Amino acid sequence: MFACSLHSAQGVSSPPPSEPLLAPGPLAVGFQSSWAFDEGRTYRTNFDEGKTYGAEKAPRPLLVLRWYPAARDGAAAEAMSHGRYFALPGEDPRLASYAAALAAHARSVFAEQTLGEPEAELDETERADLESLLAAPTPCRYGAEPSGGPFPLVVYHGGAGSSFEDNAALCEFLASHGYVVIGSAFPEADGSSLGIDAGRGSAEDVQFLVRWARALPFVDWRHVALIGHSAGAQALLKYAAQPGCVGDALVLLDTTQDYYALGMPLHESLVREATEGSAFLTRPMLVATGPEAIFALCDRLVNAERTYLTVPELGHDEYISQGLQRLARIGRQAMAGVAGADTEAARAPTVRTNYRHLCETVRAFLDTELGRKDVESSARLERECARPWTHQTPCLVRVARGVSGPEPYDPESDTPPSPRQFCRLLEDGGVESACAVLERFRGAEPLGPLYTSTMLAGSLLHGLLAAGRRDEAELYYSGLKEIALPVLGLFEFLADIGTMQGKPEQALYFLRLAHDLDPEAAGIAGRLRKLEEEHAK
Repeated sequence: MFACSLHSAQGVSSPPPSEPLLAPGPLAVGFQSSWAFDEGRTYRTNFDEGKTYGAEKAPRPLLVLRWYPAARDGAAAEAMSHGRYFALPGEDPRLASYAAALAAHARSVFAEQTLGEPEAELDETERADLESLLAAPTPCRYGAEPSGGPFPLVVYHGGAGSSFEDNAALCEFLASHGYVVIGSAFPEADGSSLGIDAGRGSAEDVQFLVRWARALPFVDWRHVALIGHSAGAQALLKYAAQPGCVGDALVLLDTTQDYYALGMPLHESLVREATEGSAFLTRPMLVATGPEAIFALCDRLVNAERTYLTVPELGHDEYISQGLQRLARIGRQAMAGVAGADTEAARAPTVRTNYRHLCETVRAFLDTELGRKDVESSARLERECARPWTHQTPCLVRVARGVSGPEPYDPESDTPPSPRQFCRLLEDGGVESACAVLERFRGAEPLGPLYTSTMLAGSLLHGLLAAGRRDEAELYYSGLKEIALPVLGLFEFLADIGTMQGKPEQALYFLRLAHDLDPEAAGIAGRLRKLEEEHAK
Protein backbone atom coordinates (compact mmCIF):
# COMPACT_ATOMS: atom_id res chain seq x y z
CA MET A 1 0.00 0.00 0.00
CA PHE A 2 2.67 2.52 0.97
CA ALA A 3 4.97 2.11 -2.01
CA CYS A 4 6.02 5.74 -1.78
CA SER A 5 9.10 6.98 -3.54
CA LEU A 6 12.54 7.63 -2.15
CA HIS A 7 13.23 11.34 -2.09
CA SER A 8 16.64 12.77 -2.80
CA ALA A 9 18.00 16.27 -3.15
CA GLN A 10 17.58 15.93 -6.94
CA GLY A 11 13.85 15.14 -6.73
CA VAL A 12 11.44 12.23 -6.41
CA SER A 13 12.38 8.90 -7.94
CA SER A 14 10.01 6.20 -9.13
CA PRO A 15 8.42 4.33 -6.24
CA PRO A 16 10.18 1.05 -5.45
CA PRO A 17 8.03 -2.07 -5.28
CA SER A 18 6.94 -3.06 -1.79
CA GLU A 19 4.49 -5.39 -0.15
CA PRO A 20 1.20 -3.92 1.07
CA LEU A 21 0.95 -2.84 4.68
CA LEU A 22 -1.91 -5.29 5.19
CA ALA A 23 -2.45 -8.46 3.20
CA PRO A 24 -5.65 -7.87 1.19
CA GLY A 25 -8.61 -10.19 1.48
CA PRO A 26 -10.28 -12.04 -1.38
CA LEU A 27 -12.52 -9.15 -2.48
CA ALA A 28 -11.78 -6.12 -4.60
CA VAL A 29 -12.24 -2.76 -2.85
CA GLY A 30 -14.25 0.22 -4.01
CA PHE A 31 -14.30 3.69 -2.50
CA GLN A 32 -16.52 6.71 -2.91
CA SER A 33 -17.13 9.97 -1.07
CA SER A 34 -20.32 12.00 -1.11
CA TRP A 35 -22.41 14.36 0.98
CA ALA A 36 -25.62 13.72 2.88
CA PHE A 37 -27.82 16.10 4.82
CA ASP A 38 -29.30 15.48 8.26
CA GLU A 39 -32.53 17.46 8.09
CA GLY A 40 -33.10 16.97 11.82
CA ARG A 41 -30.13 19.17 12.76
CA THR A 42 -28.63 22.45 11.63
CA TYR A 43 -25.08 23.57 10.91
CA ARG A 44 -23.26 26.85 10.36
CA THR A 45 -19.78 27.35 8.89
CA ASN A 46 -18.24 29.48 11.60
CA PHE A 47 -14.89 29.64 9.78
CA ASP A 48 -16.49 32.27 7.53
CA GLU A 49 -19.25 33.39 9.93
CA GLY A 50 -21.88 31.50 8.00
CA LYS A 51 -21.37 33.38 4.74
CA THR A 52 -21.30 30.24 2.61
CA TYR A 53 -23.43 27.84 4.66
CA GLY A 54 -25.90 28.17 7.48
CA ALA A 55 -26.40 31.93 7.68
CA GLU A 56 -30.04 30.92 7.91
CA LYS A 57 -31.35 27.57 9.14
CA ALA A 58 -29.68 24.82 7.10
CA PRO A 59 -29.39 21.03 7.59
CA ARG A 60 -26.16 19.54 8.93
CA PRO A 61 -24.05 18.29 5.99
CA LEU A 62 -22.17 15.05 6.57
CA LEU A 63 -19.23 13.86 4.55
CA VAL A 64 -19.78 10.17 3.81
CA LEU A 65 -16.69 8.08 3.05
CA ARG A 66 -17.42 4.50 2.11
CA TRP A 67 -15.15 1.57 1.50
CA TYR A 68 -16.91 -1.52 0.21
CA PRO A 69 -16.40 -4.89 -1.51
CA ALA A 70 -16.40 -4.22 -5.25
CA ALA A 71 -17.42 -6.35 -8.19
CA ARG A 72 -14.44 -8.09 -9.76
CA ASP A 73 -15.09 -6.58 -13.19
CA GLY A 74 -14.01 -3.23 -11.73
CA ALA A 75 -10.79 -4.58 -10.27
CA ALA A 76 -8.89 -3.79 -13.43
CA ALA A 77 -9.58 -0.07 -13.06
CA GLU A 78 -6.73 2.20 -12.06
CA ALA A 79 -5.81 2.07 -8.38
CA MET A 80 -6.80 5.19 -6.46
CA SER A 81 -3.98 7.27 -4.99
CA HIS A 82 -4.03 8.22 -1.32
CA GLY A 83 -4.39 11.87 -2.29
CA ARG A 84 -7.78 11.11 -3.83
CA TYR A 85 -9.20 10.88 -0.32
CA PHE A 86 -8.82 14.66 -0.07
CA ALA A 87 -10.63 15.41 -3.35
CA LEU A 88 -14.02 15.98 -1.76
CA PRO A 89 -17.06 16.40 -3.98
CA GLY A 90 -18.00 20.06 -4.33
CA GLU A 91 -20.63 20.08 -7.06
CA ASP A 92 -23.34 21.27 -4.67
CA PRO A 93 -22.88 25.07 -4.65
CA ARG A 94 -24.03 25.22 -1.04
CA LEU A 95 -21.06 23.09 0.02
CA ALA A 96 -18.28 24.19 -2.32
CA SER A 97 -16.52 26.43 0.22
CA TYR A 98 -17.11 24.05 3.11
CA ALA A 99 -15.81 21.06 1.12
CA ALA A 100 -12.70 23.02 0.12
CA ALA A 101 -12.05 24.14 3.71
CA LEU A 102 -12.54 20.61 5.10
CA ALA A 103 -10.29 19.09 2.44
CA ALA A 104 -7.55 21.67 3.08
CA HIS A 105 -7.83 21.09 6.83
CA ALA A 106 -7.58 17.31 6.46
CA ARG A 107 -4.69 17.50 4.03
CA SER A 108 -2.77 19.84 6.35
CA VAL A 109 -3.37 17.45 9.26
CA PHE A 110 -2.11 14.58 7.11
CA ALA A 111 1.04 16.56 6.33
CA GLU A 112 1.61 17.37 9.99
CA GLN A 113 1.07 13.77 11.10
CA THR A 114 3.34 12.24 8.46
CA LEU A 115 5.98 14.96 8.04
CA GLY A 116 5.82 16.76 11.38
CA GLU A 117 4.64 20.16 10.08
CA PRO A 118 1.47 21.70 8.61
CA GLU A 119 1.46 21.84 4.83
CA ALA A 120 1.86 25.62 4.79
CA GLU A 121 5.20 25.33 6.63
CA LEU A 122 6.83 22.62 4.50
CA ASP A 123 10.05 23.38 2.65
CA GLU A 124 10.70 22.28 -0.93
CA THR A 125 12.10 18.88 0.04
CA GLU A 126 9.22 18.19 2.42
CA ARG A 127 6.69 19.20 -0.23
CA ALA A 128 8.18 16.64 -2.58
CA ASP A 129 7.86 14.05 0.19
CA LEU A 130 4.23 15.03 0.70
CA GLU A 131 3.47 14.64 -2.99
CA SER A 132 5.08 11.22 -2.89
CA LEU A 133 2.88 10.17 0.01
CA LEU A 134 -0.22 11.48 -1.73
CA ALA A 135 0.69 9.67 -4.95
CA ALA A 136 1.04 6.30 -3.21
CA PRO A 137 -1.48 3.78 -4.59
CA THR A 138 -4.21 2.28 -2.45
CA PRO A 139 -6.12 -0.96 -3.07
CA CYS A 140 -9.25 1.10 -3.88
CA ARG A 141 -10.96 1.65 -7.21
CA TYR A 142 -12.88 4.90 -7.01
CA GLY A 143 -16.57 4.52 -7.79
CA ALA A 144 -16.30 0.80 -8.58
CA GLU A 145 -19.54 -1.16 -8.79
CA PRO A 146 -20.37 -2.70 -5.39
CA SER A 147 -20.41 -6.46 -5.03
CA GLY A 148 -23.72 -8.15 -4.26
CA GLY A 149 -23.63 -8.53 -0.48
CA PRO A 150 -25.25 -7.90 1.86
CA PHE A 151 -22.18 -7.14 3.98
CA PRO A 152 -21.99 -6.15 7.68
CA LEU A 153 -21.56 -2.44 8.33
CA VAL A 154 -18.68 -0.77 10.21
CA VAL A 155 -18.67 2.91 11.20
CA TYR A 156 -15.17 4.31 11.79
CA HIS A 157 -14.47 7.45 13.89
CA GLY A 158 -11.03 9.07 13.93
CA GLY A 159 -9.44 10.82 16.90
CA ALA A 160 -8.82 14.42 17.90
CA GLY A 161 -6.40 16.19 15.61
CA SER A 162 -6.79 13.53 12.93
CA SER A 163 -7.85 13.70 9.31
CA PHE A 164 -10.88 11.72 8.19
CA GLU A 165 -8.79 9.05 6.41
CA ASP A 166 -6.34 8.53 9.27
CA ASN A 167 -6.85 4.75 9.38
CA ALA A 168 -7.57 4.15 5.70
CA ALA A 169 -5.50 0.95 5.61
CA LEU A 170 -7.77 -0.71 8.19
CA CYS A 171 -10.89 0.46 6.35
CA GLU A 172 -9.54 -0.88 3.04
CA PHE A 173 -8.51 -4.14 4.71
CA LEU A 174 -11.95 -4.72 6.22
CA ALA A 175 -13.65 -3.97 2.91
CA SER A 176 -11.47 -6.56 1.20
CA HIS A 177 -12.74 -9.10 3.73
CA GLY A 178 -16.42 -8.41 3.21
CA TYR A 179 -17.34 -5.33 5.27
CA VAL A 180 -18.81 -2.00 4.24
CA VAL A 181 -16.99 0.73 6.16
CA ILE A 182 -18.48 4.20 6.55
CA GLY A 183 -16.41 7.11 7.78
CA SER A 184 -16.91 10.84 8.17
CA ALA A 185 -15.20 13.98 9.45
CA PHE A 186 -17.44 14.31 12.57
CA PRO A 187 -16.77 18.07 12.93
CA GLU A 188 -17.85 20.11 15.95
CA ALA A 189 -21.64 20.22 16.02
CA ASP A 190 -21.73 23.99 16.43
CA GLY A 191 -19.42 24.59 13.47
CA SER A 192 -16.79 26.25 15.66
CA SER A 193 -14.06 23.88 14.47
CA LEU A 194 -13.38 21.38 11.71
CA GLY A 195 -11.93 19.09 14.38
CA ILE A 196 -14.02 16.20 15.69
CA ASP A 197 -16.97 16.80 18.01
CA ALA A 198 -16.37 13.66 20.13
CA GLY A 199 -19.60 14.23 22.02
CA ARG A 200 -23.30 14.35 21.26
CA GLY A 201 -22.58 15.62 17.75
CA SER A 202 -20.53 12.51 16.99
CA ALA A 203 -23.22 10.24 18.44
CA GLU A 204 -25.90 11.81 16.24
CA ASP A 205 -23.61 11.61 13.21
CA VAL A 206 -23.13 7.88 13.80
CA GLN A 207 -26.87 7.34 14.08
CA PHE A 208 -27.47 9.26 10.87
CA LEU A 209 -24.76 7.39 8.96
CA VAL A 210 -26.26 4.03 9.90
CA ARG A 211 -29.73 5.22 8.82
CA TRP A 212 -28.24 6.48 5.57
CA ALA A 213 -26.46 3.18 4.94
CA ARG A 214 -29.70 1.24 5.33
CA ALA A 215 -30.67 2.44 1.86
CA LEU A 216 -27.65 0.70 0.29
CA PRO A 217 -28.77 -2.68 -1.07
CA PHE A 218 -25.39 -4.30 -0.40
CA VAL A 219 -25.35 -3.39 3.35
CA ASP A 220 -26.52 -5.74 6.09
CA TRP A 221 -27.65 -3.01 8.50
CA ARG A 222 -28.76 -5.62 11.05
CA HIS A 223 -25.09 -6.21 11.89
CA VAL A 224 -23.23 -3.00 12.79
CA ALA A 225 -19.86 -2.44 14.47
CA LEU A 226 -18.37 0.85 15.68
CA ILE A 227 -14.60 1.43 15.58
CA GLY A 228 -12.86 4.49 17.00
CA HIS A 229 -9.34 5.66 17.78
CA SER A 230 -8.33 7.83 20.73
CA ALA A 231 -10.93 10.58 21.30
CA GLY A 232 -13.01 8.89 18.60
CA ALA A 233 -12.98 5.70 20.68
CA GLN A 234 -13.99 7.73 23.74
CA ALA A 235 -16.85 9.28 21.75
CA LEU A 236 -18.14 5.85 20.72
CA LEU A 237 -17.92 4.52 24.28
CA LYS A 238 -19.95 7.49 25.52
CA TYR A 239 -22.45 6.90 22.73
CA ALA A 240 -22.74 3.21 23.57
CA ALA A 241 -23.52 4.20 27.17
CA GLN A 242 -26.73 5.85 25.96
CA PRO A 243 -30.01 4.11 25.16
CA GLY A 244 -30.57 3.48 21.46
CA CYS A 245 -26.97 2.93 20.35
CA VAL A 246 -27.07 1.31 16.89
CA GLY A 247 -23.86 -0.74 17.26
CA ASP A 248 -23.72 -4.47 17.93
CA ALA A 249 -19.99 -4.48 18.81
CA LEU A 250 -17.36 -1.90 19.73
CA VAL A 251 -13.67 -1.69 18.84
CA LEU A 252 -11.76 0.89 20.89
CA LEU A 253 -8.25 1.68 19.67
CA ASP A 254 -6.05 3.25 22.35
CA THR A 255 -8.60 5.38 24.18
CA THR A 256 -5.67 6.60 26.41
CA GLN A 257 -7.95 6.31 29.46
CA ASP A 258 -7.03 2.64 29.89
CA TYR A 259 -3.59 3.60 31.25
CA TYR A 260 -4.97 5.60 34.17
CA ALA A 261 -6.86 4.97 37.39
CA LEU A 262 -10.40 6.31 37.56
CA GLY A 263 -9.54 9.11 39.96
CA MET A 264 -7.20 10.85 37.54
CA PRO A 265 -8.72 14.03 36.02
CA LEU A 266 -7.75 13.52 32.37
CA HIS A 267 -10.87 11.58 31.43
CA GLU A 268 -13.45 12.74 33.96
CA SER A 269 -16.37 13.03 31.53
CA LEU A 270 -15.66 9.66 29.91
CA VAL A 271 -15.46 7.88 33.27
CA ARG A 272 -18.63 9.55 34.49
CA GLU A 273 -20.72 8.94 31.36
CA ALA A 274 -19.58 5.33 30.90
CA THR A 275 -20.15 4.54 34.57
CA GLU A 276 -23.57 6.19 34.69
CA GLY A 277 -24.58 4.41 31.47
CA SER A 278 -23.06 1.03 32.27
CA ALA A 279 -26.51 -0.60 32.17
CA PHE A 280 -26.63 0.19 28.43
CA LEU A 281 -23.05 -0.96 27.78
CA THR A 282 -23.95 -4.55 26.95
CA ARG A 283 -22.30 -4.92 23.56
CA PRO A 284 -19.12 -6.99 23.23
CA MET A 285 -16.05 -4.81 22.92
CA LEU A 286 -12.47 -5.22 21.78
CA VAL A 287 -10.19 -2.77 23.62
CA ALA A 288 -6.71 -2.38 22.13
CA THR A 289 -3.92 -0.67 24.10
CA GLY A 290 -0.27 -0.91 25.02
CA PRO A 291 0.86 -3.52 27.58
CA GLU A 292 0.97 -0.95 30.41
CA ALA A 293 -2.83 -0.57 30.42
CA ILE A 294 -4.77 -1.34 33.62
CA PHE A 295 -8.32 -1.18 32.11
CA ALA A 296 -9.79 0.33 35.28
CA LEU A 297 -12.84 1.76 33.51
CA CYS A 298 -13.50 -1.21 31.24
CA ASP A 299 -13.30 -3.55 34.22
CA ARG A 300 -16.32 -1.69 35.61
CA LEU A 301 -18.41 -2.38 32.52
CA VAL A 302 -19.55 -5.77 33.75
CA ASN A 303 -22.66 -5.98 31.57
CA ALA A 304 -20.51 -6.52 28.47
CA GLU A 305 -18.05 -9.16 27.43
CA ARG A 306 -14.71 -7.42 26.99
CA THR A 307 -11.66 -8.56 25.08
CA TYR A 308 -8.44 -6.75 25.98
CA LEU A 309 -5.71 -6.69 23.33
CA THR A 310 -2.32 -5.37 24.43
CA VAL A 311 0.13 -4.60 21.63
CA PRO A 312 3.74 -3.62 22.41
CA GLU A 313 5.83 -1.05 20.58
CA LEU A 314 2.96 0.94 19.07
CA GLY A 315 2.95 4.67 19.65
CA HIS A 316 -0.44 6.29 20.05
CA ASP A 317 -0.66 7.24 16.37
CA GLU A 318 0.58 3.82 15.29
CA TYR A 319 -2.80 2.28 16.08
CA ILE A 320 -3.80 4.01 12.83
CA SER A 321 -2.20 3.68 9.42
CA GLN A 322 -1.17 7.34 9.33
CA GLY A 323 1.51 6.51 11.90
CA LEU A 324 2.77 3.78 9.60
CA GLN A 325 2.89 6.21 6.68
CA ARG A 326 5.05 8.46 8.83
CA LEU A 327 7.42 5.60 9.66
CA ALA A 328 7.60 4.52 6.03
CA ARG A 329 8.76 8.01 5.08
CA ILE A 330 11.38 8.00 7.85
CA GLY A 331 12.58 4.61 6.61
CA ARG A 332 13.13 6.03 3.14
CA GLN A 333 15.01 8.95 4.68
CA ALA A 334 17.26 6.51 6.54
CA MET A 335 17.98 4.64 3.30
CA ALA A 336 18.88 7.95 1.68
CA GLY A 337 21.30 8.74 4.52
CA VAL A 338 19.30 11.52 6.20
CA ALA A 339 20.83 12.24 9.58
CA GLY A 340 18.79 11.23 12.61
CA ALA A 341 16.40 8.91 10.78
CA ASP A 342 18.04 5.61 11.74
CA THR A 343 16.63 5.31 15.27
CA GLU A 344 13.01 5.69 14.24
CA ALA A 345 13.50 3.61 11.10
CA ALA A 346 14.80 0.74 13.22
CA ARG A 347 11.38 0.54 14.90
CA ALA A 348 9.52 0.21 11.63
CA PRO A 349 9.58 -3.61 11.14
CA THR A 350 8.24 -4.31 14.63
CA VAL A 351 5.62 -1.55 14.44
CA ARG A 352 4.50 -2.80 11.03
CA THR A 353 4.20 -6.39 12.28
CA ASN A 354 2.25 -5.37 15.38
CA TYR A 355 -0.08 -3.07 13.45
CA ARG A 356 -0.85 -5.99 11.17
CA HIS A 357 -1.57 -8.15 14.21
CA LEU A 358 -3.89 -5.46 15.54
CA CYS A 359 -5.87 -5.22 12.30
CA GLU A 360 -6.10 -8.99 11.89
CA THR A 361 -7.41 -9.28 15.45
CA VAL A 362 -9.99 -6.57 14.75
CA ARG A 363 -11.20 -8.54 11.74
CA ALA A 364 -11.33 -11.80 13.69
CA PHE A 365 -13.33 -10.08 16.44
CA LEU A 366 -15.80 -8.62 13.94
CA ASP A 367 -16.13 -11.95 12.16
CA THR A 368 -17.00 -13.53 15.49
CA GLU A 369 -19.41 -10.87 16.76
CA LEU A 370 -21.27 -9.83 13.60
CA GLY A 371 -22.77 -13.14 12.64
CA ARG A 372 -20.08 -14.23 10.19
CA LYS A 373 -19.55 -17.53 12.07
CA ASP A 374 -16.03 -17.74 10.73
CA VAL A 375 -14.42 -20.84 12.26
CA GLU A 376 -10.86 -19.68 11.52
CA SER A 377 -11.41 -16.29 13.17
CA SER A 378 -12.97 -17.84 16.28
CA ALA A 379 -10.12 -20.33 16.55
CA ARG A 380 -7.57 -17.52 16.22
CA LEU A 381 -9.11 -15.61 19.13
CA GLU A 382 -9.27 -18.75 21.27
CA ARG A 383 -5.60 -19.55 20.62
CA GLU A 384 -4.50 -16.06 21.53
CA CYS A 385 -6.59 -16.00 24.69
CA ALA A 386 -4.97 -19.27 25.78
CA ARG A 387 -1.45 -17.81 25.70
CA PRO A 388 0.07 -16.43 28.93
CA TRP A 389 0.25 -12.65 29.22
CA THR A 390 3.55 -10.92 28.44
CA HIS A 391 4.49 -7.34 27.66
CA GLN A 392 6.78 -8.45 24.84
CA THR A 393 4.21 -9.77 22.34
CA PRO A 394 0.57 -9.02 21.49
CA CYS A 395 -1.73 -10.67 24.03
CA LEU A 396 -5.45 -11.22 24.29
CA VAL A 397 -7.45 -11.50 27.52
CA ARG A 398 -11.18 -12.20 27.46
CA VAL A 399 -13.25 -10.87 30.37
CA ALA A 400 -16.68 -12.44 30.76
CA ARG A 401 -19.86 -10.59 31.66
CA GLY A 402 -20.11 -10.04 35.38
CA VAL A 403 -16.34 -10.07 35.94
CA SER A 404 -14.88 -6.86 37.33
CA GLY A 405 -11.17 -7.58 37.61
CA PRO A 406 -8.28 -9.86 36.71
CA GLU A 407 -7.48 -13.27 38.09
CA PRO A 408 -5.67 -12.84 41.45
CA TYR A 409 -1.90 -12.96 41.18
CA ASP A 410 0.07 -15.58 43.05
CA PRO A 411 3.01 -13.75 44.67
CA GLU A 412 5.03 -16.97 44.40
CA SER A 413 4.53 -17.23 40.63
CA ASP A 414 7.55 -17.60 38.35
CA THR A 415 6.20 -14.91 36.01
CA PRO A 416 5.56 -11.24 36.81
CA PRO A 417 1.99 -9.94 37.10
CA SER A 418 0.27 -8.02 34.36
CA PRO A 419 -0.41 -4.36 35.21
CA ARG A 420 -4.07 -5.25 35.95
CA GLN A 421 -2.93 -7.96 38.35
CA PHE A 422 -0.34 -5.71 39.96
CA CYS A 423 -3.03 -3.09 40.63
CA ARG A 424 -5.16 -5.70 42.37
CA LEU A 425 -2.18 -7.02 44.30
CA LEU A 426 -1.31 -3.55 45.55
CA GLU A 427 -4.90 -2.72 46.50
CA ASP A 428 -5.75 -6.04 48.15
CA GLY A 429 -2.42 -7.44 49.30
CA GLY A 430 -0.78 -4.20 50.33
CA VAL A 431 2.28 -2.30 49.18
CA GLU A 432 4.81 -4.50 50.96
CA SER A 433 3.66 -7.55 49.01
CA ALA A 434 3.58 -5.57 45.75
CA CYS A 435 7.05 -4.11 46.30
CA ALA A 436 8.42 -7.58 47.06
CA VAL A 437 7.14 -8.74 43.67
CA LEU A 438 8.70 -5.68 42.02
CA GLU A 439 12.05 -6.44 43.58
CA ARG A 440 11.89 -10.12 42.65
CA PHE A 441 11.45 -9.52 38.91
CA ARG A 442 13.52 -6.36 38.67
CA GLY A 443 16.50 -8.06 37.06
CA ALA A 444 14.50 -10.26 34.71
CA GLU A 445 11.97 -7.66 33.52
CA PRO A 446 13.72 -4.26 33.58
CA LEU A 447 11.82 -3.08 30.48
CA GLY A 448 8.40 -4.30 31.62
CA PRO A 449 5.65 -1.74 32.24
CA LEU A 450 5.90 -2.12 36.03
CA TYR A 451 9.38 -0.58 35.77
CA THR A 452 8.95 1.85 32.88
CA SER A 453 5.41 3.28 32.84
CA THR A 454 4.96 6.56 34.71
CA MET A 455 1.24 6.46 33.81
CA LEU A 456 0.83 3.14 35.61
CA ALA A 457 3.00 3.93 38.63
CA GLY A 458 1.69 7.48 38.97
CA SER A 459 -1.93 6.30 38.86
CA LEU A 460 -1.27 3.74 41.58
CA LEU A 461 0.63 6.24 43.69
CA HIS A 462 -2.19 8.76 43.38
CA GLY A 463 -4.73 6.09 44.29
CA LEU A 464 -2.89 5.30 47.52
CA LEU A 465 -2.72 8.97 48.48
CA ALA A 466 -6.37 9.58 47.60
CA ALA A 467 -7.36 6.58 49.77
CA GLY A 468 -5.46 7.99 52.74
CA ARG A 469 -2.77 5.29 52.59
CA ARG A 470 0.07 7.80 53.01
CA ASP A 471 2.61 5.45 54.60
CA GLU A 472 2.10 2.90 51.82
CA ALA A 473 2.40 5.61 49.19
CA GLU A 474 5.75 6.66 50.63
CA LEU A 475 6.95 3.04 50.66
CA TYR A 476 5.87 2.54 47.03
CA TYR A 477 7.49 5.83 46.00
CA SER A 478 10.78 4.83 47.63
CA GLY A 479 10.69 1.63 45.56
CA LEU A 480 10.07 3.63 42.39
CA LYS A 481 13.02 5.90 43.20
CA GLU A 482 15.24 2.83 43.49
CA ILE A 483 14.44 1.83 39.92
CA ALA A 484 14.84 5.48 38.80
CA LEU A 485 11.29 5.77 37.45
CA PRO A 486 10.50 9.51 37.24
CA VAL A 487 6.94 9.04 38.41
CA LEU A 488 6.50 12.59 39.67
CA GLY A 489 6.72 13.68 36.06
CA LEU A 490 3.12 12.48 35.68
CA PHE A 491 2.02 14.77 38.53
CA GLU A 492 3.81 17.68 36.85
CA PHE A 493 2.12 16.80 33.54
CA LEU A 494 -1.29 16.83 35.21
CA ALA A 495 -0.44 20.16 36.80
CA ASP A 496 0.42 21.51 33.34
CA ILE A 497 -2.94 20.27 32.03
CA GLY A 498 -4.71 22.00 34.89
CA THR A 499 -2.90 25.26 34.13
CA MET A 500 -3.72 25.06 30.40
CA GLN A 501 -7.38 24.39 31.19
CA GLY A 502 -7.59 27.33 33.57
CA LYS A 503 -7.84 25.09 36.64
CA PRO A 504 -5.18 26.41 39.04
CA GLU A 505 -6.56 24.39 41.97
CA GLN A 506 -5.92 21.18 40.02
CA ALA A 507 -2.39 22.29 39.20
CA LEU A 508 -1.72 23.15 42.83
CA TYR A 509 -3.19 19.84 44.00
CA PHE A 510 -0.80 17.73 41.92
CA LEU A 511 2.26 19.87 42.60
CA ARG A 512 1.56 19.67 46.35
CA LEU A 513 1.22 15.89 46.17
CA ALA A 514 4.54 15.68 44.36
CA HIS A 515 6.25 18.08 46.78
CA ASP A 516 4.94 16.22 49.83
CA LEU A 517 6.30 12.95 48.48
CA ASP A 518 9.68 14.42 47.60
CA PRO A 519 10.43 17.78 49.27
CA GLU A 520 13.98 17.65 47.91
CA ALA A 521 12.84 17.80 44.27
CA ALA A 522 13.96 21.38 43.66
CA GLY A 523 12.20 21.80 40.34
CA ILE A 524 8.83 20.85 41.77
CA ALA A 525 9.35 23.00 44.84
CA GLY A 526 10.13 26.00 42.65
CA ARG A 527 7.11 25.46 40.42
CA LEU A 528 4.84 25.06 43.43
CA ARG A 529 6.14 28.20 45.11
CA LYS A 530 5.66 30.24 41.93
CA LEU A 531 2.13 28.94 41.35
CA GLU A 532 1.12 29.54 44.98
CA GLU A 533 2.34 33.13 44.71
CA GLU A 534 0.41 33.66 41.48
CA HIS A 535 -2.70 32.07 42.93
CA ALA A 536 -2.48 34.23 46.09
CA LYS A 537 -2.57 37.37 43.94
